Amino acid sequence: MSWIREVPTTEPWAQANVMRCMSINPAAMKAVEELSRVITFGGSVLTRVQEELIATIVSATLRCRY
Repeated sequence: MSWIREVPTTEPWAQANVMRCMSINPAAMKAVEELSRVITFGGSVLTRVQEELIATIVSATLRCRY
C-alpha cells in the first residue's frame, strides 16, 4: 500500500503500485494506458503473441518484478 491516496479496486491493473496511485485521476490513467498500448503494440510487423513473448523473456531476463 502506498502513502498516496488510491481508489480501491480489484481490477488486474491494480497490481502495479503506479497504476493504483494514478487511479485518483482517471483521465491521466486512461491516457497513460492508451500511450502504453500504442507504443507497445502499435506499429510492429510482429503479432501480439510474439510481442508479448519478447516482453516476457526480456522481463524475466532482467528480473523485472512486474
